[in-house]
Amino acid sequence: MNESVKYGVVIPTLNEVNNIVPLVKKIQGCGLENLEIIVVDENSPDGTCQAVNDFAGDNPLVKGVLNDGIRGLSPSIVKGFRLAQGEFLACMDGDLQHDVNDLPKLLKRLENTDFVIGSRYVEGGGFKEKWNPFRVLASKTAALMAKIIFGVKVKDPMSGFFAVRKEAFEYVAPKLSPKGFKIMLELVFRLNHSDRAFIVKEEGITFGLRQHGKSKLNSKVIIDYIFMLMALRKTV
Repeated sequence: MNESVKYGVVIPTLNEVNNIVPLVKKIQGCGLENLEIIVVDENSPDGTCQAVNDFAGDNPLVKGVLNDGIRGLSPSIVKGFRLAQGEFLACMDGDLQHDVNDLPKLLKRLENTDFVIGSRYVEGGGFKEKWNPFRVLASKTAALMAKIIFGVKVKDPMSGFFAVRKEAFEYVAPKLSPKGFKIMLELVFRLNHSDRAFIVKEEGITFGLRQHGKSKLNSKVIIDYIFMLMALRKTV
């Protein structure tokens, strides 16, 4: 581990060429020092990964890598976390919906906790613009289902914005599903059911609208989420 790197931000991407460089620039300007940014791309045909590396040049603290293993969001994030050098890690989407201004407080809260969930439904959280009723309902239903099926009391398991200590991630990583769908919720589940006492907290974040491209939320995403909950429940 490079001792000069304290924070690592992992961004999984699929066709985010119009969003990714503006996002990387925002992260670089958010006030965090000793920061590494890793974009893990799903071999996007639009050239997302190449755009990152063209922007990075010879800067070793910004890199785009391809997910050349099992396809999917969770495997991409796991690869990024394993590559990351910092003690404190964060994951955020590449579509500019997550507010970079929330990133420092999530990472710095890891000074006294192990996992921080970025939540739109706790104090300090919310939306920059009004969401359509379907997306709000889907989000709140996802939280209710997580609580009912395996007792994880998380108000916003679908936010996709979170921070974790590298040590905590590495402790539960061997138990993560290789084809996991919502890794944030799976990590919370594994940490809560670990033989070690990990501390999980929620922190308010502000959620915006996608700047470019299309949302990936659809009926298949919801079905995959339900099956993931059921599969995790069987491992208890």
